[in-house]
Amino acid sequence: MRAVSIFSLVLLPVFAADAADVSGSKVEFRPHRIGTYRGEACGVGDFNNDSKLDIVALPYLYLAPEFQPLKIAEVAGEVGEDGKGYRDDFMNIPLDVDGDGRLDLVTCSWFAKKTEWLRNTGEPGPIWPRNLVDENGNFECGELVDIDGDGKPLEILPSVVDTRWYEKSGNGLIKHIVCPKTMEWGTGCGDINGDGRPDLIRPVAWFEAPADPRAADWKEHPIAIGSLEEGKAAHTPQILVYDVNADGLNDLVTSNAHGYGIFWYEQTRRDNEITFKQHLIDKSWAQPHSLALADIDNDGDLDLVTGKRFMAHNGGDPGDSDPPGVYWYELKRGPNPEWIKHIISYNEGIGSGMNIIAEDLDADGDIDIIVTGKWGGPVWFENIRGDK
Repeated sequence: MRAVSIFSLVLLPVFAADAADVSGSKVEFRPHRIGTYRGEACGVGDFNNDSKLDIVALPYLYLAPEFQPLKIAEVAGEVGEDGKGYRDDFMNIPLDVDGDGRLDLVTCSWFAKKTEWLRNTGEPGPIWPRNLVDENGNFECGELVDIDGDGKPLEILPSVVDTRWYEKSGNGLIKHIVCPKTMEWGTGCGDINGDGRPDLIRPVAWFEAPADPRAADWKEHPIAIGSLEEGKAAHTPQILVYDVNADGLNDLVTSNAHGYGIFWYEQTRRDNEITFKQHLIDKSWAQPHSLALADIDNDGDLDLVTGKRFMAHNGGDPGDSDPPGVYWYELKRGPNPEWIKHIISYNEGIGSGMNIIAEDLDADGDIDIIVTGKWGGPVWFENIRGDK
């Protein structure tokens, strides 16, 4: 494991997740509180090309290994100590937009109704210049995915009312409209029908990718996911695509972003018709507004990582007063899959905002978790499963 200076971090008690992997060791997380800024988006990437992963959570860049805050942006809005209010910054995607060899940052705003990219100046002091990408309606969040099928997640899939995506072109980003119709919030990307092309998913439809995703029409197929009431759609966060039951067909994993319920949807086929059957993973806590899949226990399959969003609608959502938490669900993959819940943090003032990062931040061979939110962050949960 690479040595990490903790002089700039606040070490919290180690939380044992109490799950044995195939080698018999337990998954444990050592939390490091890196900051206390009340924002809701974060990202991870090597911004200064020193081969170490840094954390970004605007307005700050935290360079490894000390993770001292470096201000690179101004962010509008305010969040009080009670979590009410908003910072108008809901996406922090590291991407070399201008092709100069340095990671830039793509962000979006709900209230200003635009998405922008911030150019990495390569300098330690100046605020990074902002460049407008698109200005058209509310932008809730977004993910970096592979839409053109080249095996590289270099396209941006935003969560907006229509269905669109962005890709690098020249020294900027260009927009592609898949469907102009207004739909429930929530997006996903992955191969649904097994033709090798990444499809796009919304809570009310999935869009079958054409041979050329830039020039041809996407075929819409109706679905309804995200609600405890099967057959009804609801606002979701990330919609993840994975073959949960190992039957060769990709399934969906998502949640009700502003209520109760985490689900996986089993893909079933009859002739050429694709449908999805709902399976409940958990409904014991509310507002799971960020999801990621990663192999937390190194057993070869992907587990689910998620956390409770704090004051998403300033106290207006079900379960807003419930204690915040961060969790991972160990997947026992097979014909009758099981999801085993493990607590990473509970009632310690730590949850998750618009996205959750599952990356090997310290390059020691296991997956760490990075979160931030209106409770104040970011926090790095160091996976120490194999460090003993």
